[in-house]
Amino acid sequence: MRLDLALYELRLFKSRSQASVAIQDGAVQLNGEVVKPSHGLRPGDRLTISFGNTTRTVEVLDLPRASLSRAAAQALVRDVSS
Repeated sequence: MRLDLALYELRLFKSRSQASVAIQDGAVQLNGEVVKPSHGLRPGDRLTISFGNTTRTVEVLDLPRASLSRAAAQALVRDVSS
């Protein structure tokens, strides 16, 4: 699944376009690397997302198969921020 689409489906961003802009600006790292919005995302990958002065790191447990509720989407990621 594309990274920008996965960030939106996992409810980490409000829209796919917001996710895409954040990835292009370098605010999202996949396993410690800056990648393109079209890069693939797999279970087990770690995402580091910077929101201003706040940084959040999550591990992807599984990918969404269809549109999910917010609670169901949150169950697919695990917060591993220190």
